Amino acid sequence: MSKERTWFLIGKKLAGEASAEELNELEGLLRSDPDMHYALQNITDLWNLHAPPVNNETEDAFDRHLNRLKAAGVNWDQPEDNELQPDFTNTQKRSRKSLVIISIAAAVLMATSIYWYNSVTKRTTASRPFVAAHTAEKNEVSTRNGSKSKIILPDGSKVWLNAGSVLTYNKDFGGEIREVDLSGEAFFEVMPAVSPATAQKIPFIIHTQHIDVRVLGTAFNVKSYPGDKQTETSLVHGKVEVLIHDRPEQKFTLRPNEKLVVMNDEESAPVTNKKSAANNEPFVSYSKLTYAKADSLVVETAWVQNKLVFDNESFEDAALKMERWYNVEITFSDAKIKEVHFSGKFENETIQQVLDYLSVIGPCHYSMQGNKIIIGS
Repeated sequence: MSKERTWFLIGKKLAGEASAEELNELEGLLRSDPDMHYALQNITDLWNLHAPPVNNETEDAFDRHLNRLKAAGVNWDQPEDNELQPDFTNTQKRSRKSLVIISIAAAVLMATSIYWYNSVTKRTTASRPFVAAHTAEKNEVSTRNGSKSKIILPDGSKVWLNAGSVLTYNKDFGGEIREVDLSGEAFFEVMPAVSPATAQKIPFIIHTQHIDVRVLGTAFNVKSYPGDKQTETSLVHGKVEVLIHDRPEQKFTLRPNEKLVVMNDEESAPVTNKKSAANNEPFVSYSKLTYAKADSLVVETAWVQNKLVFDNESFEDAALKMERWYNVEITFSDAKIKEVHFSGKFENETIQQVLDYLSVIGPCHYSMQGNKIIIGS
């Protein structure tokens, strides 16, 4: 019964008809059943898709389905209890229909989820744009190249996952422990939490390959892709502490508008700042966040707003971004092109349009076959 009630409240929330009490009830149900967060995220993604224009055939099909529901004893037009119901406007009628559609979609989603869990869990997740996989102890959310996702953790914290990223967390997340593991890039809006047992604030900790980030309640970006030259932590507001695995005795504190960059390997560090043979410490640098001159957009977090931004970046680094953004493979036939630097901002452009722009300011040319691109001079 609780899951049925959860689905009902989700439908009202998405249709914009949920009261404050119902939203609080839904939040409580989601906290008691963290697995439902995946279902909520998926159905929200479906809801946010732009629906095609409704035509007469669609209306007729809906009416036929509504009649079948009524014949089965489900009367969606009956008021609950003995509440007096006002006359519905056209907008309200569409909202009522939206509830029916959400309920149908929820039933399909639940059935699909059961089938997927029983028959497909052992398959690779590389081809899925958004995957919520379960293990005995952890939940995993992943995005493939060419896609991004937003999730809400059981404690209410929001996480935006960039392309080619994986986030895992324990099934008991949100109690006395709030820890996640990140591979890739994510933007976090962490909700403050207090332990009922100790009345102390519960820290939120992000573990990556090279660093750990500890926060109490803030908004920040962490970029830690496997194979990248550096790991970045960019703080928008609040305060975070960063612990570098190779420097366990030190903590680096970030304040708003600051970024911490850790070079992941010796060859990537500047010549004058390479790891010392004596202490084997990686090169670490502080800097301010980068703002685009035209509109003061924060470059480090522009991807959350679905903007692909380059700020005086080498073609080699830009190509890596484009590979993840558009799910393509880019190779260079001329190594000199890799060192060309440029700036640009793109939002709805295709990969071909971006490459056309870069070929003008390069100059360079490119050939494309499927998702494979070769760039030369």
